[in-house]
Amino acid sequence: MLPTEILSKNILISPLNWGMGHVARCIPLIDMFLKQNNTVFIACSKDQKEIFEFYFNQLEVTYINHNGYPFKFRGKGRFWLDMIASFRRLSKRKSIELNEVESLVSQNNIDFVISDHRYGFFTEKCTSIFMTHQLNLPVKGLFKLVQKLHEKEFRKFDFIWVLDDEESTFAGNLSRHSNNINVLYIGLLSRFSLYPKKTKIHPIVVIVSGPEPYAEHFFREQLSLAINRKMETIIISPKIYLNNINNSKIKVFCSENWLDKDEVIMRAKKIISRSGYSTIMDVLILKSDFEFVPTKGQAEQIYLSELYHN
Repeated sequence: MLPTEILSKNILISPLNWGMGHVARCIPLIDMFLKQNNTVFIACSKDQKEIFEFYFNQLEVTYINHNGYPFKFRGKGRFWLDMIASFRRLSKRKSIELNEVESLVSQNNIDFVISDHRYGFFTEKCTSIFMTHQLNLPVKGLFKLVQKLHEKEFRKFDFIWVLDDEESTFAGNLSRHSNNINVLYIGLLSRFSLYPKKTKIHPIVVIVSGPEPYAEHFFREQLSLAINRKMETIIISPKIYLNNINNSKIKVFCSENWLDKDEVIMRAKKIISRSGYSTIMDVLILKSDFEFVPTKGQAEQIYLSELYHN
């Protein structure tokens, strides 16, 4: 069952709350569902809803308040250790979520449940789909036990939608599979595919993203580099980390309106960003020059950064 095959159904979808990349890549998918005469229910947090509302009003979709997973990062580049430290809280939230989904499916006569990498967003009452770009986690040694747990969780779903092509051209080993699982490759998902092409006029646009405190680290690092750069640089940042920047060639663009940010990003000749997969999909769709900088200690981003560097 591919996204293009779902017509005139009730769909319940929810993105993971690890940064806003999961929200971003759900936008073109939801747009497709609406054009195919589906009724869409979005289960999301308050912060996620604020982003979705720039693209879908409450006459088009139904928003359902839904808590995220309790991730907590210490900012020392030890993502897997931070995840293990949060394991009990994550497991508790997953158990609660399973019950919540059961109720939502019954209350809204749902035909399809779609989880963007949320293990607990699942039901046996209707078709459940797990969407990801990572069939294989970039783990080694003892952490391979995490891969076994990952496979155990996504095998519960009826279908696995992988954001890549069958040759794993874009995510490399992360999306490659050889096991007997019901995998369907659905290609790249980027909200920028919904826009007409724009003339590229900005020499460099830096996109600051990711969980705190890593986002602030990236902002300060890129600001330092931009000061020594001769070209004009626009830094798109989720927060104002510094009140005054005394450099006429550097502009910090901090807006809560994603449509305004989209306009700047579409006009970038070169994009500098973290190597999160959702951002990579955006850059590939935009056909901009790029430079990817992985978040310290985040194995997935390190792998993808090396993949695209090569």
